[in-house]
Amino acid sequence: MRDSSVERGVLETIWTERYPEGVKGRVEIPDMMYHDVVFKSFKDRGSVTGAIFLGSTYSNSGLLYHSLRVASFLRSMGIGPRSRVGLVLPNSPQFVVSYLGILATGATVVPMNPLYKASELNYIIRRSRLESIVVLDLFYDEVRRALEGTDVRFSIITNVADMLPPLKRTLGRTLRRVPTADVPPDRNLFKFTQVMRSKPMDPEEVYSGDPDETIAAICFTSGTTGLPKGAMLSHKNLVSDVHQSYEFAKSFLSDNERVLAVLPFFHIYGQTAIMGFSLMHGHTLVIIPRPDLRTVLESIGRFKVSVVFGVPSLYNALINLPSFDREKFSSVKLCISGADKLHPEIAKRFEETTGLKIIEGYGLTETSPVTHLNPPNAPRIGSIGLPLPNTYAWIVREEGEEFLPIGEVGEIVVSGPQVMKGYLDDPDADKHVFLQKMGMKWIRTGDIGRMDEDGFFYVLERRKDLIKYKGWSIYPTEIENIILRHEAVRSAALVGVPDVNVGERVVLFLTLKPEYGGRINEVWFLEWCRSNLPAFAVPSKIYFKDELPVSVTGKVMRRLLREEAIMMESGKD
Repeated sequence: MRDSSVERGVLETIWTERYPEGVKGRVEIPDMMYHDVVFKSFKDRGSVTGAIFLGSTYSNSGLLYHSLRVASFLRSMGIGPRSRVGLVLPNSPQFVVSYLGILATGATVVPMNPLYKASELNYIIRRSRLESIVVLDLFYDEVRRALEGTDVRFSIITNVADMLPPLKRTLGRTLRRVPTADVPPDRNLFKFTQVMRSKPMDPEEVYSGDPDETIAAICFTSGTTGLPKGAMLSHKNLVSDVHQSYEFAKSFLSDNERVLAVLPFFHIYGQTAIMGFSLMHGHTLVIIPRPDLRTVLESIGRFKVSVVFGVPSLYNALINLPSFDREKFSSVKLCISGADKLHPEIAKRFEETTGLKIIEGYGLTETSPVTHLNPPNAPRIGSIGLPLPNTYAWIVREEGEEFLPIGEVGEIVVSGPQVMKGYLDDPDADKHVFLQKMGMKWIRTGDIGRMDEDGFFYVLERRKDLIKYKGWSIYPTEIENIILRHEAVRSAALVGVPDVNVGERVVLFLTLKPEYGGRINEVWFLEWCRSNLPAFAVPSKIYFKDELPVSVTGKVMRRLLREEAIMMESGKD
C-alpha cells in the first residue's frame, strides 16, 4: 500500500470499525468556551456534589459561585483578555475555581509544577509574561524568589484549608493537622480568603470569545529536547478532547461517577482527562492533594470511587502495598492508564489482584492530551488503543514525511481538533513538530510505533529513549516487560550509556519486592538475563535501588538514571 492507497487508508479511518457499540466516528463539538461548558453543567446539576476534598463536599452551585468570585476579583485587578495568570497549587478546590475564574475573565491559565525550584518557575513566568499568580503558602518562598525581576503585578496566596468549612478549617490549623507556612506581608500580595469575599461576577459579564482562537491554557513541556516549550491550547482544543474522550467511554459511564483525582491538575492529563472530563459531565471529583499511596487506597474505598485515572507506576505501587485490600476496589468499574507506557506485566498483575482490566490510553501535552484509547469492553494489552472520534492518526517515516503502509514501524503522527495551536513564541519548534498532508495539520509525537490492520496503535519507544547497541535498536519497554515477569522484580528501567566502541551500553536498574531483598545479586540476575533476553539486550551492568526516580506524573525519569549510571561507571561519587 503506497502513495494514493496509503492516503486512502488514512482517510478511511479503519479504526472506527472497532469502536464500542454506539460510539460515533465523529462527535459534535459544542462551539463554546471551556468555562461556559462547565458553568452550564454546574447550573444543570447545582445540588450535586462536584468535589470531595479532605472529607468535605462541594456542590456544583458552590463551585460556580466561588469561580465567579475569583473572576470578579481578578477583573477588578485589571485581569482580562490577553492576560496570563499562573497557578502554583496542588490538587484542591482552589485549583478548580481559580482555573475557571481565570478563564471567565478571558485570561489564559499557566499551570506550573509546585515542586519546581525558583529558576524553573522564573523561566516559565518570564516566558509566558505572567501578570499575576495564585500560589499555595507552602510554595510561596520559592515563588517569591522566582518573581524577582518579572512583570507579575500581584499574587494571591492560599492555604490548603482555605475552602474547608469554618469549623474544620479552624480545628485543622489549631491542631496543626493542616500544614501552613508563614508569608511576609506585601502590598502586592492578597489572601485567597479575601478573594472569596468578592461579589460574584454577573454571568452576563463572563467572557465570551472565539473558542478556536482564544488560548485557554499554556502548558509547558520539555518535549524531546531543549528548554521547556509552552503548548498553547485553545478553548476548542480542551472542549474537543473532553467530548471526544467522553463519546468513546460514555456507554460505560453513569450520570454521576466518582472520579479519583490524584494525578496533578497542573499536568495536562489531570487538567483535562480528569478535571475537565468530570466537571463538564457532572461527575464528582475525589480530590487528593498529594499522592500518598495509603491515602489513595483508603479514599477509593471510603468515597466509593468508580473511575480511576492513573499511571502505570501508581497501579503497580498500589497492588504492592502491604495494606492492599481488594475490597477497596469493589466500587471501581473503570481504570484508565496514561502518561507512560503500560507494561503488559503490570496490567496482568493488576487484573489478577483486583479483577479489573487497565484501559490504556495515549496522548501528549500538545494534544490536550488524549488521542487514543482502548475500547473498555475489549482492550488489547500492549496497545495504546484506537484513535478517538474526530481524530486521524498514522505512521510516518522517521525524519521524513512519507506515510507508511500498515504494519511498518515509524513515528506516530496525529491530526484532530485537540491538536494545539502551536508553541508559545517558538516558530522554529512549530516547523519541526507540524507537517501538512491531505489538507490537514499533523503533529509529530516523537514516539516510535506501528498500527495493525484493525487500527490499533502500539508505542515501541520514545525516540529519545531508544538504545542503539552495535547497530541493534533496543526498545527498553519491551525488555523491561520481560524482566518484570520475574517474580522478584517490582520495577525495572533500562537505559543506554554512551560507549565509543558499541554506541550505547545497556544498563539495568532494578527494585525488588521486599521479601527478595538481599537474596538476589547482580551476578545471579545477569545469568538470568542471559537465559531470558536477546543477547544484544543483556545489560552490561545492573544496579539495585530501593525506588526508581519518577516524575510527579509517575513517569520513570530515565534521564536521571542515565546520568547516575554515567557517574557511577566513571568512578565519581
